[in-house]
Amino acid sequence: MKLSKHARIYFLLSLGLLFIFGLWKKEKTETQFVREYISFKQVAELSLRDLPKREAWRRAAPKVVEISIPGKNAEPAQPALWYHSGSRKKKPLLLVLHSWSADYIQHYGIPYGVFAEKNDWIFIHPDYRGEFDHAGATASEKAIRDVLDALEYAKSHAPVDDKRIYLAGFSGGAMMSLIMIGRYPEQFSAAVIWVPVYDLKDWYSGLMQSRLYYAEQYRNDMEASCGGKPNSDAKAEAECRKRSPSAYLVGARGKGLKVFISGGIHDPFVPPSHAIRAFNDLAGDGHKIAEADYRFLDETGKLPEGLQGQGQKNRFFEEAGLPVVVRRSSMDATLILFDGGHDIVYNAGFEWLSQQHR
Repeated sequence: MKLSKHARIYFLLSLGLLFIFGLWKKEKTETQFVREYISFKQVAELSLRDLPKREAWRRAAPKVVEISIPGKNAEPAQPALWYHSGSRKKKPLLLVLHSWSADYIQHYGIPYGVFAEKNDWIFIHPDYRGEFDHAGATASEKAIRDVLDALEYAKSHAPVDDKRIYLAGFSGGAMMSLIMIGRYPEQFSAAVIWVPVYDLKDWYSGLMQSRLYYAEQYRNDMEASCGGKPNSDAKAEAECRKRSPSAYLVGARGKGLKVFISGGIHDPFVPPSHAIRAFNDLAGDGHKIAEADYRFLDETGKLPEGLQGQGQKNRFFEEAGLPVVVRRSSMDATLILFDGGHDIVYNAGFEWLSQQHR
């Protein structure tokens, strides 16, 4: 059947619109990963790591800027890194918490800023009292307030999609992230947790037995933060418990908040039992990992019989040389144990987060 001139024009216009919509939809949904940043260990070996922190950020993520978040109740302003492209569409917020011996401009936060630039996500990286070497930091009430202030700042200065508010942390930052979701599960949509400290007193006791040359530094940090030795001072022990995820994390169980927790089975610094115990707080009773199994793993670096054969292929863990040896999910929590040490696999976390929403 021969179409009229007007019908042909309408048909061609419709095809053009469908084509444009298809390209727009593909652009909207396709995640752009950070191929130049694979893992914590790999970033440590980059020449970028040798640059002063601010210069490294300027070179890698030039659109990320420093900001000052106003303090409340006579508290000083809090420095942070910030990215918002200025586009008006609703989009994800990525709130990243720095690790123990670092601050808001640490090198290992750079991949998060680069990812936000590539994918037009909102990004904020607050200082929340800096390094965990004094009582004002290390998951203090003031530090927790700082993280909430950073979240409030982001929501008031950019079009945050309330169904896609993401939290991410590594090591000490993972510890703080677990505390935040345990205390304020309604504030977040999903969290990625890498090699977390679950309980400060238990970690302190483990570091007492450690031969790592930097173990003493971290014990000293905990003593300064908690007011004494938590294995012999009752007040210091209580303070360390108060600053640990173990006191709060069960509060996130069953609240609709998605949580990805990952640990290395050969981690000499923060044993994998910390990640496992965090998962257990969030998992259903039939999916928890037995204490005998995670103690065996800590002591030997080998999987007990009850955890063998539970690995799963993941392209990003494979690329990093850290294959997944255990993957377990229950309720809204996912546990990944990988064949490696104290590490991050950035793109695995980004891929998982990009699929999560309330």
